[in-house]
Amino acid sequence: MKIKNFLPQNLLGRTILIVIFPFIMFQLIILSYYYNSLWERTLHQLSRSVVQEITLVSQLINSKDYSKTEVALIEKSIGLEINLYEEKPYQLNEEHKKESIIFQTLRTELSNSFKKEIYIKDLSELDKVLVVLQFDASFMEFIFYKKRINTSRNHIFLGWQIISSLILIIISMLFLKNQIKPITNLAKAAESFGKGQNIDDFKISGAAEVRLASNEFLKMKDRIVKQIDQRSLMLAGVSHDLKTPLTRIRLQTESIKEDEIKQSLNDEVQHMNEMLNEYLEFSSTEQQTKGSNISPIEAILKIKNDINFKDRNIEVEVTEDTGSVVNENIFNRVIINVLNNSVLHADHIKVLIEINSQLILVSIHDNGPGIPDHEKASVFKPFYRIDKSRNQNRTNSGLGLSISKSLLSQINGSIALKDSFLGGLEVKIEIENK
Repeated sequence: MKIKNFLPQNLLGRTILIVIFPFIMFQLIILSYYYNSLWERTLHQLSRSVVQEITLVSQLINSKDYSKTEVALIEKSIGLEINLYEEKPYQLNEEHKKESIIFQTLRTELSNSFKKEIYIKDLSELDKVLVVLQFDASFMEFIFYKKRINTSRNHIFLGWQIISSLILIIISMLFLKNQIKPITNLAKAAESFGKGQNIDDFKISGAAEVRLASNEFLKMKDRIVKQIDQRSLMLAGVSHDLKTPLTRIRLQTESIKEDEIKQSLNDEVQHMNEMLNEYLEFSSTEQQTKGSNISPIEAILKIKNDINFKDRNIEVEVTEDTGSVVNENIFNRVIINVLNNSVLHADHIKVLIEINSQLILVSIHDNGPGIPDHEKASVFKPFYRIDKSRNQNRTNSGLGLSISKSLLSQINGSIALKDSFLGGLEVKIEIENK
């Protein structure tokens, strides 16, 4: 497994990781220093202070006979509860390997002052600590509050560390998100432009490098639009110049007496007009996303009943419908392009429609000769023609599927070719359901 497989895929995530990782490492270093130096030193100082009091009290008590009243006064003055025993009150050889650092520190300081056995117990229910020390002929018990050997400053320090870290991380994320937003907007603008959509609302913003990239993108866009406009203008002029003589040819054919020759010439002129129209449609820069919306099912039923397909064996089957709509201009053109190809090569066509919350699925099946697998991807290329049984129509321009693919990209759709269960070709159309 490579490390990059576990890294965030988007720029924001990677940038945050670059910022947060060293920040966390820095915080861990600070915490380590605090633990090993400041906090540990503070614990030793607190324990040492308590041990000094215990040492002083034990020396005073061992130096003379003190009454209970005198012991009580000492207890009150220094905050220690003191009990004296003639015999061992506890088993003093208890296991203390798993003691916390607080009690380990206290034990260390007591061991430095007292060479006899030491017994320490955590009275957690009382939030106190019990210490029993052995002297020559007696045992002395000391009870005091745990807070005297522990400090809450470590919790405060840790709390501030966590809070400040979270605040800094949130601020960093907001700042990074704001810095990355212009890059995201640039990517969206490039995607929209690639689909032929209008990007006039795109504005240059962000850091100097992002502004430079955005500016170059707009320059490139203007050059491409200019080139396409020039091509469209040229093709429009060529089409106009060609249609005029074609019209004259058609008029001239009316004077031909032989019906067979006349019909053949008229068919050729009609095919040439259709090819010219496809060329113009392919090169058009007009935004075809404009137009009304329609139910995909309603659109297909209308197309089926059109005069060009009315007498064809076309079945329509709906498996699911959520009441979604599509752009009528684009959807109709795509379906008509596909059906035009199907009716030329097949006598049985079946259209399956499935609409769910995510996708609009339209599958068009036929029983024609199909398309070889190695050519299925190539047929979407402009002017590509198959020199086999499925492309016996020599007037085919080779632009129908290219136009369909280009139109679908404008509405977040796709088109693919598969083998059909009818024995021919399946044209699968998927459109994002918004």
